[in-house]
Amino acid sequence: MANVAFIGTGLLGSALVEGMLKRGDSVTVWNRTEAKARALESIGARVASSPGDAVAGADRVHMTLPDDAVVNQIGEAIAARLKPGATVVDHSTTSPAGAKARIERAKKSGFKFLHAPVFMSPQMARDAVGLMLVSGPKAVFEGVRADLAKMTGDVWYVSEEGDRAAAYKLFGNSMLFVIAAGVADVFAMAKGLGIAPAEALEVFSKFQPGGVIKSRGEKMARGDFSASFELTMARKDMRLMLEAAAGQPMTVLPAIAQRMDEAIAKGHGQDDLGAIAAELVR
Repeated sequence: MANVAFIGTGLLGSALVEGMLKRGDSVTVWNRTEAKARALESIGARVASSPGDAVAGADRVHMTLPDDAVVNQIGEAIAARLKPGATVVDHSTTSPAGAKARIERAKKSGFKFLHAPVFMSPQMARDAVGLMLVSGPKAVFEGVRADLAKMTGDVWYVSEEGDRAAAYKLFGNSMLFVIAAGVADVFAMAKGLGIAPAEALEVFSKFQPGGVIKSRGEKMARGDFSASFELTMARKDMRLMLEAAAGQPMTVLPAIAQRMDEAIAKGHGQDDLGAIAAELVR
């Protein structure tokens, strides 16, 4: 049985705690809104009155907090109360620069710290499935690898560099946002055309565009813009999309159209539509 402290019991944090308790860990929790921590008492968690009290005696300390400022604040509050040899694992989505600075400070201060953001919904956290990214000292990671593996379906140690997991987390979340924005624009076109949103989504039961991230994305990363879908033709299709919306508010397609126009003006009209990234990869 591991002796664990968990700081931050919002949607994700409380779900991770539930998973730990199911696996038999002894978990002490603290949250700024005490009621969220108290909600976990009925399933076996102990509630501490302060972050320092939560971490005292813990072998591992996990955190899921809103932003860099709060992570820094909590880090300062618990530093003096950490058990010698304890490892702090921060699952918060933070800035790459902030994560790197915290790992460097931890090294200088002589305590163990990892940044480990996740791609997991609350239910995935309860079920211990999904992906956890980890950055920080390799030796520290190896010391808790088995424990982290119990929390998720896949633990990916990405780098000693303290900012890498944070960067990858932002990259991944950006695609989630782009997908949501794209779906919103599909609904705008559907409304303009008199098609119900659920019916508009039927096309994606057959056409699944996710593979484009790897196929076209790898070509773009190499600066290879040999055309399989010419930018000028893609821009024509974009015009049809904007017209189909018939004045409905759109989220992302108008900005893409502007980027296409800029790339065409710079001479990329006969290149692949991936040339909208030409200035970023050369």
